[in-house]
Amino acid sequence: MDPSGVLLALEEQKKWRERRKRIHDRIRQLDRRRSLLKKELDGVRNKIVQYGRVLIDLQLGARAGTTIPSIGPGR
Repeated sequence: MDPSGVLLALEEQKKWRERRKRIHDRIRQLDRRRSLLKKELDGVRNKIVQYGRVLIDLQLGARAGTTIPSIGPGR
């Protein structure tokens, strides 16, 4: 292989290493974002469960004939 071919091969190798590094960095970034969004989704799901329980309690209270305190405009 002539010297210019060797230099070209080394440049190509360097280019592909840099590209691979950028791809790995982007994958790590996306993994971090995915874990953050997963935690946020879990939190939202927990809130849904909590509000569902509150709603059921309110419905059961209304059926039992108990009065449910209303929240006035001042609160």
